[in-house]
Amino acid sequence: MSTFAVLLVLISAFMHAAWNVLARSRRAEQIFMLRTLWLIAAIGLVPAALLWKAGPPWPHRTWVCVAVSGACCGVYYASLMRAYGSGEFTVVYPIARALPVLFVTLGEMVRGHIPTPGGWLGILLVTGSCILIPFETLRGLSLRTYINRTTVWMLVTALGTTGYTLVDKYAAEAVRSSPAYAALYGYLFFVVSAVVYSLLMAVWGKLRQDAGESVGWKRPLAAAVLDAGGYWLILWVYQLTQNAGYVMAFRQFSILVGVVLGVIWFRERNAALRLLAGSILVAGLILVRLCG
Repeated sequence: MSTFAVLLVLISAFMHAAWNVLARSRRAEQIFMLRTLWLIAAIGLVPAALLWKAGPPWPHRTWVCVAVSGACCGVYYASLMRAYGSGEFTVVYPIARALPVLFVTLGEMVRGHIPTPGGWLGILLVTGSCILIPFETLRGLSLRTYINRTTVWMLVTALGTTGYTLVDKYAAEAVRSSPAYAALYGYLFFVVSAVVYSLLMAVWGKLRQDAGESVGWKRPLAAAVLDAGGYWLILWVYQLTQNAGYVMAFRQFSILVGVVLGVIWFRERNAALRLLAGSILVAGLILVRLCG
């Protein structure tokens, strides 16, 4: 990965961690995400229409990618909000982000994008550190951390992430290579996500009656800017980088940011081992940068 691509991914990682902290801050995650997604759809409507008017930006098969990817993302948001509702932020966020690193890398291998030995080591260090982060002490190592009522939602979240990542990387190779058209693709992706998420909430979401008042609109607006802006950077990077597995690995820097913010903001428990795991994560990212 080029230095410029790495910089874009790291900026995106900070933005990703920030909007997740905002989503958890009011403990009304489901309606928070609903407002965030529809704010993205409303704010981006005019810019997307103007850009579309400039000319068709991609082949017809890309529409299939938008639909499939957006549906995967809608599932991702719905399951992530359910996981936040039943588990600790510093457990849910790392695990939901760790599994896709391996899943996406395996998916890219099918397409012939094989990591180097050093790249593989970096990816494994990133994944291992993410799995270690939820524990407070080494004595506390236990499968109970992972096998509980939140586990299913974290797994579905990881599968949703893997789905939209692989599809979007494929689509980025077909879309006209420019930041503007990456943004247009991203906008349509979020619109589909909003529709799918809304349908899922209508089927099995349980929104509190007072949730709207506690959430308000300012925080969802900030989250909308951070979420859409952060993923736009990733879509741009997909146009600059061959292996999506490396991009996904670098995106996990957001876990270290998220854990630090979670410990400070939510006063979640012992941070020493989690910060050690974060250091291992950074070492893995350095290997990906040098060897990938």
